[in-house]
Formats: sequence, structure tokens, C-alpha cells
Amino acid sequence: MARLSKNHMNFNEVHLKGTLCLGGAEFPFSSGEPVDALFTEKGVILQGKTRSARFSYFELVEFNITGPGSVTSGGGFVGGGFGVEGAIEGMAIAAILNGLTTKTKIHTFITLITNFGELHLHYDKMEPSVMRVVLASVFQRMRACSPQWHEQRVSVLESAKARGQIDEPQYAELVSRLITAPVWPDPMAEEALRKQEDAERRRIADALAPQGICPNCDTQISIYAETCPRCKAFFGEGSSWSVRPLNA
Repeated sequence: MARLSKNHMNFNEVHLKGTLCLGGAEFPFSSGEPVDALFTEKGVILQGKTRSARFSYFELVEFNITGPGSVTSGGGFVGGGFGVEGAIEGMAIAAILNGLTTKTKIHTFITLITNFGELHLHYDKMEPSVMRVVLASVFQRMRACSPQWHEQRVSVLESAKARGQIDEPQYAELVSRLITAPVWPDPMAEEALRKQEDAERRRIADALAPQGICPNCDTQISIYAETCPRCKAFFGEGSSWSVRPLNA
């Protein structure tokens, strides 16, 4: 089952429990072995039956999510079809997948290619398109780790500034977004803050205004109050009640 958690760096940590190793090179897992995959802010942690492996996103060269997704139970695999070149008919992988088709309806394949090796995993609890969305933070982090990507994006912004499409303040803001998460406005939160500030200003104004007594509950309130904060009695236009001055 995939578990998500969010940390202070705007990275969605994802834990894929129960992936199945299909094979690979230079990883300590055997074909058919269950492997838990944890995608953290700094890298990937893999845990097999007895051994584990971890690597940084700086070491991750390619990260691919492919597969047919949902398939008819018992359909069987005879080769190809999930983004890996060459037929898999007659290979141990085909036997593993055919064994799974009677137990699951989802086939998602994860390929991790690193500086030192590669690993191919199968996951049966999430469609490929859904997994791509869930692991968006990983792809974002991979881009951030690439100096070529950073230089290319800066070059695009410099070109836009040179053509007058953006000014210097806009350029500085957009460049900062390459290394710092943007802060998006929240109209609802801003409105709530505005109301809170207005209420505080009214409270201070009421405290400084001449005081009176609510005729309904005898609470001391501002002589200019339109409602009593305690009993909600109304003293505005059309009301037969009015705040009694303290010296009345």
C-alpha cells in the first residue's frame, strides 16, 4: 500500500510497500523477491527480505513508470508491452507476471536506472498514471538535481528578459523559483486574516469608546455597539433596545 507524508521542504514522501523485484543489475534483490520502496526527500531506500539498498537522487539517471495498468485476471504475458525493449517470452519475468495475473488486476512497472546499476519492480496497487501523479515530487527533485536543467531554465528566463517580455523584478522572482518553492496566495486564508484584524480593531475601538450596559444581560459594552457580544441583543436601526450609559 502506498503511504504519503509531507515534510517542510514541500516533498511528498511515498512508501510503496510490497513491490516485486523483476530483476536488475548491481542491486541485492532476486527476481520474485518482495521489496519495499521508500521515496524520501533525499533519495530512495529499498528493503528486501534480508538486504537493503539506498541511493541519492543525484545518482538516479532515469526513473520510468510504465505498464498496462488494469488487465483481465488470468490474461497472461507472452512478451513486451511494458516499455522494456525485447520480448520476455520464455524468461523468468514472464513466469512471475503470469503467476500474478490470477491474483491481481493491476500491473505497473517501475524502472530505476542509477549510476551503478538498474532495478525493475512490479506494483499491483496503483495504476501507472496514478503512480506518476503520486511520485511527482520525485520527478521534481530529479530535475532540481540536474545542473543542465537549471542552466537551461535560467537561459530561457534570461532570453525573455532580454526581449523585454519580463522585467528585472519578475526575472529575479522566476529564477528564485528554480531553487525555492513558490508561495501561492490563499484568498480564503487572507480573507480570514482580514476579518480577524477587523474584529481586533473593533475590539480595541470598543474598549476605548464610552461604556454602557446591555439592557438584556447587564454586560458592560461600548455605548456604540450594535449587538451585545454576550447575549447577541441587537441595538441597531429599528431596534427598541439601546445601550444604557453607565451613568444612567
